[in-house]
Amino acid sequence: MITVLVEEYNIFTQNFYESVIFSLQFQQLQCPSCKHSACLTIHGYYKRAVAVPEGLTFLKICRVKCSECGKTHAILISSLVPYSRITTADQHRVICACEEGTDRNAICNDNPSIDENCVKSISLRFRRFWLQRLLAESIPLSPLRELIRRCFSDYSLQFMQVHRTANLLFSNTT
Repeated sequence: MITVLVEEYNIFTQNFYESVIFSLQFQQLQCPSCKHSACLTIHGYYKRAVAVPEGLTFLKICRVKCSECGKTHAILISSLVPYSRITTADQHRVICACEEGTDRNAICNDNPSIDENCVKSISLRFRRFWLQRLLAESIPLSPLRELIRRCFSDYSLQFMQVHRTANLLFSNTT
């Protein structure tokens, strides 16, 4: 999968996602599997649910296919955590609240699509999978943009991604 770094962590509309995708220079993208460049073409789309305060919203996520190795990859934005409906920003808020000792369930009031079980699951996943990794590389929890960059540079994973699927960060320079 390919993750495009974006500044806006709270915009989850199809129009925003498409504006990011359509602004990409596809010849600059690199295949996460074979590492070739200029070999990816749009292959199709799939639906992905995202938990927002208004409820679940669905995005059509673009998939690209590599002409060199034949593998397909999703193109996500850094606002999304692979294999999770909970956004990067919301997961970050839960973890910061846990680390600071503040009310981690307050996020449930801000985003009713997230319940206490989600908060517990996020906290547990962080402690089991990410806490020691961040400590080992001295990666600070804030600011979020730097946290995302460091997780990709040190582990080739989006922050809070637990599946070891190949994932490359692409900083769109246009």
